[in-house]
Amino acid sequence: MSLKFRIPAGEKIIVNGAVITNTSNKAMHFSLENDASIMRERDILLPDQVKTPLDNVYMQVQMMYIEPENHAEHYKSFQEAAQMAFLSSDEDPLRSVIFEIVGLVGEKNFYNALKLLQKTKKAVDSA
Repeated sequence: MSLKFRIPAGEKIIVNGAVITNTSNKAMHFSLENDASIMRERDILLPDQVKTPLDNVYMQVQMMYIEPENHAEHYKSFQEAAQMAFLSSDEDPLRSVIFEIVGLVGEKNFYNALKLLQKTKKAVDSA
């Protein structure tokens, strides 16, 4: 089953590490017919946007997801970031989420780890 996307004019996406920009003044429609790592621009965290330990965890998971060829390097950075996020929080719910993220990363389920991090960051930011 293919995965269908609509990319607004000017938006960027990353597919298997390649940045693709919709240079048209119209939305672009496409479908992926096989497995691929894909991130929409709105879900991408840039290095200068990292402000918190949780942001750093997100950044490292994102890098493992979009640059699998550098997994070992990104995994080491992820371990350090997850430890820092864990130690910087005294809230049990956040620590439980970090444990869950570590488990997802251990299973190489980066997509679900990123989704959980997005949900957690929204909850933390709105609190």
